Amino acid sequence: MSTAANTVLNIALVGNPNSGKTSLFNSLTGLNQKVGNFPGVTVDKKQGRCDISENMVANIIDLPGTYSLYPKRGDEWVSYKVLLQQDSDVQPDMVILVADASNLKRNLLFCSQILDLKIPVVVALTMMDLARQKGTQIDIKGLALELGVPVVPVNPRKEKGIHHLKRSIEVMAANIDNWQARTFLIPQPWPPNR
Repeated sequence: MSTAANTVLNIALVGNPNSGKTSLFNSLTGLNQKVGNFPGVTVDKKQGRCDISENMVANIIDLPGTYSLYPKRGDEWVSYKVLLQQDSDVQPDMVILVADASNLKRNLLFCSQILDLKIPVVVALTMMDLARQKGTQIDIKGLALELGVPVVPVNPRKEKGIHHLKRSIEVMAANIDNWQARTFLIPQPWPPNR
């Protein structure tokens, strides 16, 4: 994870389709991936470099959009293999989970699945303007406390929140060895007690 001068992180960028994930990738890396409004635009993992801080560089891996860890399409299998560490080419140290604030309930299912993998996570909350237009107010601090991970509102197209996201990544990376994930899915005995 580190070289003599810099810490180098492998960060998987994940989220539901159309959550703003590729726009965030472009903002972080300066690259220009195609952005579309339909599933399957990112059909393979794309990678780019991002300077997180003076002493930290990240290899950002943009994974195809998916709704859950139960893949149904070929592009979802790409994400599944990386996140479950079955891809020998990519071993993420951390995950940036892009969540659409205007469809938060749907996005939080995937978020809970990612958190249950016990990989350090930073949530990038996009589409805050659309959420406000729908009358949805999100308690960012409360959400972060409930999830047990940093939650950072961002608008990648306007470069808003990117500095705070990078700072959250830096803090998470500095504490990666002491990070403890919450458990959202608690195994139940079968058959259930009656």
